[in-house]
Amino acid sequence: MLDDQTMRIVLGGVTLTVLILFYVGVYRPTRSSFSGWWTLALLCAAIARALLLLNGSGLQVVTNPASILLAVIGVTCVWFATRSLRRERLPRWLLGVAPVAILVPKLVEGAAGGVLAGNGPLFLYMSVMFGAGTVETWLAWRARRALAEPARNGEAVVALLVTAIAGTVFATFYVLRAITHVVERPSSGGFELTGFTGTDSIVLLVCLVGVTFSVSAVSWDQQTQELRRRAMHDDLTGLLDRMEFRLQAERAFEDARSSGRGAMVVVADLDQFKAVNDVHGHAAGDGALVAFATALKDSVRAGEVAGRQGGDEFGMVLLDEDDAGALARLRAIGDAYAAHANSVDFPLPTVSFGFASIDDGDSLWEVYERADLAMYVAKADGRDRAVRYSADVALRERREPSAPVTSDSATPDSAPPAAAVP
Repeated sequence: MLDDQTMRIVLGGVTLTVLILFYVGVYRPTRSSFSGWWTLALLCAAIARALLLLNGSGLQVVTNPASILLAVIGVTCVWFATRSLRRERLPRWLLGVAPVAILVPKLVEGAAGGVLAGNGPLFLYMSVMFGAGTVETWLAWRARRALAEPARNGEAVVALLVTAIAGTVFATFYVLRAITHVVERPSSGGFELTGFTGTDSIVLLVCLVGVTFSVSAVSWDQQTQELRRRAMHDDLTGLLDRMEFRLQAERAFEDARSSGRGAMVVVADLDQFKAVNDVHGHAAGDGALVAFATALKDSVRAGEVAGRQGGDEFGMVLLDEDDAGALARLRAIGDAYAAHANSVDFPLPTVSFGFASIDDGDSLWEVYERADLAMYVAKADGRDRAVRYSADVALRERREPSAPVTSDSATPDSAPPAAAVP
């Protein structure tokens, strides 16, 4: 077997080569979040390995702690890369806190030779980070398998599977190192078996080469998914655009009908929206749209759909709600939207809601049209309320065939949104 120093040189050279190829061939073309964090992880790993070559020299007192700091930052970047696959929030503060938390015990207890001396804290942290990254990758793999083609992308599914398996190997390896460090202590033969630099380098080398192409495929897939997401969403509000809303709402509606679940279709329209643009400017109008869209996005549950239909009209499909439940949900949305009044310097327009049940029509769009009719009745009755479609609403429209009240007149209402069924 090659000696420790040679293995370090080999691993450092391979890591540097992979870093250059990955940066040029994957990160620069895709600029995906996953590839960015993975590039940083490779850079930290390459420099950390290079610093270890100075062990035994007079510079070791500086280079060894620096190598640990880079290893901690690198493995944190690995977790961030996997976490970005599901667009989860990244605790960036960890990049500054974790290196200090790992290095200080080593420096404090180093002379005394306590349990925290040596690389024990580093091994434990690496096992936790690789474990967390592996969980994120498995979750991303499972979510991707559940998608329909072409969104599922069979190549990406395989790439995520390989990456998850490699992460499992890394996590297991460092768990064993951490446990052995505490139980056997660094001077024991057991520790040498699992902590031996040659073993470490072999595991890293095999996994690094094994996941290179998989990580590249995941990075390209993330860019494709991001482009698809942008194409499906409204640029201003981030909600589904009209076409994608129709597709996903139809799917949710049919799934609810086939499974016997309750479903409500909601049409929402900002009251007297044109006046906001005319009096306060289009930036204010955009701010009102974004505020309402944020309230919608925060209220959407798994399987439900929300989208912008154009202008100031929005649509939703709510699941497992009766009339009272739907009304409570709409009231909560109105309250959440009204809370944004404190962050703008103009009066937010109120909102009129119309909603109809899955039982009110044979197709989604029949139900949608009836919810739309109920919304116009809400406007005619004074705005700033929610109206449930019913036979009375339909009869009233036949008796009063005049054009419905629109949101393009008068001045903005100042009353806070509050949904109410007449």
